[in-house]
Amino acid sequence: MTQSFDVDSFIRSRKQTRAVSDLLKAQAADYLATLSPLVRPQPLFGEYLQGAPRGSGRETQHHFKEFRTLFDKHAGARPFNLMNELEVPLNIINSTPELYPLEYEHTLDNGTRVRVTSPTRWVVGYSSFELSRFRQVVGDPNRSGSELHRFVVHYLMLFHCFSRAGGLGRLFKGLRFPVGFQCLDDFGDLPFCVISSPVSSTLPSDPVIRHSTEISGSRSFEELISDAEIEAMRDGLREQLSEALAAASAG
Repeated sequence: MTQSFDVDSFIRSRKQTRAVSDLLKAQAADYLATLSPLVRPQPLFGEYLQGAPRGSGRETQHHFKEFRTLFDKHAGARPFNLMNELEVPLNIINSTPELYPLEYEHTLDNGTRVRVTSPTRWVVGYSSFELSRFRQVVGDPNRSGSELHRFVVHYLMLFHCFSRAGGLGRLFKGLRFPVGFQCLDDFGDLPFCVISSPVSSTLPSDPVIRHSTEISGSRSFEELISDAEIEAMRDGLREQLSEALAAASAG
């Protein structure tokens, strides 16, 4: 998107973006809540998880071994630099998944750094482990090592459960809210689970962002959803059926 800064059209676009984003997030949250039993850690880890019933010995041992390898790979690396090891049984305080805003840094053409929020993508985390608080703890030189440890364990646990849930990715894709994994600013190579919506959002040109942040006095900005993006939405099932009809007719 490259356009000059027009206050009225910008305000209208912001309102439209917020309305569409709220609807999309509510839908994504509803799907996540419905499918959350598929990513509960208790059945996977059994007695390796505090308060969980005993599971299949070989299977739970396999999951714990994989998780310990995952923890060792990321916890001791930057920016966490954790030295403490995993304690068994694992203490997962809350395993209810929740959606948090996906944010990233954008550098304008004049060198100004802006914190950008996506209205169409969300990071999956556990309730009571807000992503914004995690970012604060990581950036605090006087941070609590135990609190940081809990955050790293919980986000790695969620990643493990999502990545091992066979068929879950296809389910979300079929619902038009695909699930993926990516690294985020401020968290090194730690993998996060991200849910995207069927509509994409984009940044306008740097001058538009600069004018907006100068007027608001804030170094934060939200991507915008255009009418064209909604009009260009594609229905994967409809396209597959159309291809099947065309192939059958040709045969």
